[in-house]
Amino acid sequence: MRSPSFATRHGITGLPEWWKSHDLGVTCTNIMELSSTVVIDVLTPLAVYQLQKPVEQHSKSPENEDTARGQNLAWNRDDLIRSLTPSVDPKWRIDGVDIDGRRFFALPLFAIDKQPVRIDVWLPPFEEYPLELRSILKPEEAMYTPRDQLLSLPISKFLLKTLEEWSPTVPGFERDYLAAPFGSRIIIADIAASTRDMTIYLLPDYDIEQNMCSVDQLKKAWCNKVNEEDWPPTIDVSELSFKKQIHEAISLVTLPGQLGDRVVALKSLLRDQRYMYNEIKTLLSLRPHANLVPRPLFLVTKKAKFGGKRGVAGFVMEYFEGGSLKDLLLRSKAEGTELDMRQKLRFARQLTEVLIHVNQHRFGFYPDLKPDNLVIRSDGKTEEVMDLVLLDLEQRGGWFSWSPPEVLYVEYMEILATWLDYEHGQQKQRATERLQNCLGSWEATSQSTRYKDQDGGFSFAWKALLQERLETNSKRLERAQVFMLGKLLWCLFEGEARLRCGIDHEILQENDAQDAIGFPHFDSTPKHVQDMIRECTRGAPEWEVDEKRGRKTGLTLKGGKLVQTKSISVDEVTDTATRKIARAFWERELEQANAFMDELLSCERPGMDATGCILPEAKRRPLLSDILSRLVEFEEVCL
Repeated sequence: MRSPSFATRHGITGLPEWWKSHDLGVTCTNIMELSSTVVIDVLTPLAVYQLQKPVEQHSKSPENEDTARGQNLAWNRDDLIRSLTPSVDPKWRIDGVDIDGRRFFALPLFAIDKQPVRIDVWLPPFEEYPLELRSILKPEEAMYTPRDQLLSLPISKFLLKTLEEWSPTVPGFERDYLAAPFGSRIIIADIAASTRDMTIYLLPDYDIEQNMCSVDQLKKAWCNKVNEEDWPPTIDVSELSFKKQIHEAISLVTLPGQLGDRVVALKSLLRDQRYMYNEIKTLLSLRPHANLVPRPLFLVTKKAKFGGKRGVAGFVMEYFEGGSLKDLLLRSKAEGTELDMRQKLRFARQLTEVLIHVNQHRFGFYPDLKPDNLVIRSDGKTEEVMDLVLLDLEQRGGWFSWSPPEVLYVEYMEILATWLDYEHGQQKQRATERLQNCLGSWEATSQSTRYKDQDGGFSFAWKALLQERLETNSKRLERAQVFMLGKLLWCLFEGEARLRCGIDHEILQENDAQDAIGFPHFDSTPKHVQDMIRECTRGAPEWEVDEKRGRKTGLTLKGGKLVQTKSISVDEVTDTATRKIARAFWERELEQANAFMDELLSCERPGMDATGCILPEAKRRPLLSDILSRLVEFEEVCL
């Protein structure tokens, strides 16, 4: 299998409650309505096969649910809405929500200033809500609402009300909560108007602790890659004091015994811990750089509740209060301001310099470049001079709209080879054969959660480029990163936090933005920088003027529904039209992917010249050193 990194990045795994029972053979839901199947139905190449199926509405009707469960669900709509008023004496709070809109970072107040336990609250799929309740609670809004507006949502207020009413009814709840294994979950199995009619439970999860690697195991695995003197000190999780959960993987904490009241970040992954371990290895093996996140301050260990094994649960690193480049760009746009040209060029130069630094390591490369993964460091006194810091070195790979075509099209094949079901066995086999013929080392692997050291991480498409660099000193890996750098430079100089040039999770992050520009449209980028961005992104389908080859998304999120980009109102759009656009997009993408696999195959045959357009175009992209030289010149002129 292409790597669980693909599945996690694009949402095919990571929601075990619904995924375990999900069958690609089931009928497709109305894709205008956001649901737990939106990834399969719309956001990956699997949409081609899902959108062939008839639509089926999955939401429960109140009447049928009442009959099935034998409950009296008579309730008043106005009374429910009034009951969502926040408590004057709250016992719970919500810090955030995951990208799926179902996993809330909600916690009881007694957990603050205690050691981190990483217990999130999971809600059922949107389509399993009773229809009337879904119309009131609007749970799908949690997928795209900005974090600072999350608490105003009906679903957030309902969740807090539910937890406030439920937890006091559980004997010994505080004791059991604090004593639960790291990464346990609170499951809300179904939704009803009254908390007493809902099934809610604290689910201990022992697997996360069991799958942790000990410090000795990691030292043995990395004995020739990390110097002994570069290992950070180790502390127990009990030495941390939890403050806030700002991201799925990031908790704000203090270490009273070590750092006083200084706030730092604890990074811990509850899913796919292998990427966290790969990041620790990368950070410890790379030389420090001014624009690279510093090495971990501490490794954090946790003794397992079952068996007593002590494993590495995460690591403590510096916390950057300035937020991400994405936050900065969004804030600037909202305020009607813009970074000055000197600051843009400074950011661009720093980013290029740190990418050069990362690539100087034998196994170093950065495959997930986007504004979210760059944070701002300032002197704390003024924002006139800011620096960029690159973080998140898991080496998972990136979102579709950011990935270079020579990586993206391989990933498409991996999706089909890995996730298509028996109904599409012929297409699954064809994708497998294409991968093996063009990239002979590919094979489907298990979904094992146990960490096994692999140089370069777990993304097959990127590792193939790394292997080529190791064997032949090829520049294809560097030029693939240059492609992402070009798109990042577009965001920076246009002042845009999102690309808006494909169908992936970015669509779900922005509601009612159909008039915003997308890559590669230019409004405010200087001509000489435009030219450089175009050179960096050679081979991008967005540049194609041919209607058949160009990438035209055609979908946007409007009023919380996926609709045609040029729709005037949601009411005028039909699900049939939306489905047609999504399927046409992915059919075109797969056609391009198959053409690229033919191009790869032609390169492997002795005596044959490469045919196609991706590889020649990729070869014409500049190298990082070339880009740096030009940026330094631009910066000198600007000064």
